[in-house]
Amino acid sequence: MIKKTLIPVLTAMAIAPFSGRAQVTTQQIAGSINPITTSVPFLLIAPDSRQGGMGEVGAATQPDPSSMHWNVSKLAFAEKSTGIGISYTPWLRQLVPDISLSYLSGYHKIKKIGAIGFSMRYFSLGNITFTDILGNTTGQFKPNEFAVDVGWSQKLSETFSAGLAFRYINSNLTGGVALSNGQPTKAGQSFAVDVGFYYKSKKTGNSR
Repeated sequence: MIKKTLIPVLTAMAIAPFSGRAQVTTQQIAGSINPITTSVPFLLIAPDSRQGGMGEVGAATQPDPSSMHWNVSKLAFAEKSTGIGISYTPWLRQLVPDISLSYLSGYHKIKKIGAIGFSMRYFSLGNITFTDILGNTTGQFKPNEFAVDVGWSQKLSETFSAGLAFRYINSNLTGGVALSNGQPTKAGQSFAVDVGFYYKSKKTGNSR
C-alpha cells in the first residue's frame, strides 16, 4: 500500500517544478540579440606546431620566431640574428572542413642586446549561412579575424630581458549582415599591449 501511494507522490513532485514554467514563443524572442560572450578566442590558439605538440609550453622553450605569441621578451636571447616562421593550422578539421589559422612571424636582432619582432595571424571560420529566427536565409559570409603585432625585446642583463608588444585586432563575424531586428553590423576593432619578462639561467640554460 505504501509503495502504491509513494510512487504517484514522487512523480507529482518531479513534474511540479516544470509545469509552471512559461513557454517562450518566437514572437517573444524575435529581434533579441544573443551575442557570444567570449572575445577573439583565436588569440589563445597555439600558432606553431612545435609548442603545440609540447603541450603549449612556449613560454619555457628556447627563443624562436613564434616567441611573439608566447613572450616577446624572449627575442633578445635568440641565437640567430634573424628568424622567420610560417605556419598553417586546420582547426577542428574533423568537425568542419574549412576553418583554419594562418600565422606569420619573425624577428631581427639589433646590436646584440635587443630585437624587434612582428607577427600576423589570420583565422578563417569558413563559409557561414545566416538565417533569421524562422530559418529564412539572410545572407552568406566567410567570417574572419586577424591580429597584427609589433614588439621590442631588450636585454637588461646577461640572464634577464623585458619586452613590449602592441597588437591591432580585427574581428569581422557578420560581413555587415543585418541582425534579425534590422540593425546593421560591422567588424569589431581593438588594440592591446603585452608586457613580458624572461629569465635564463646560466648554469642549466633553463628559462622562465
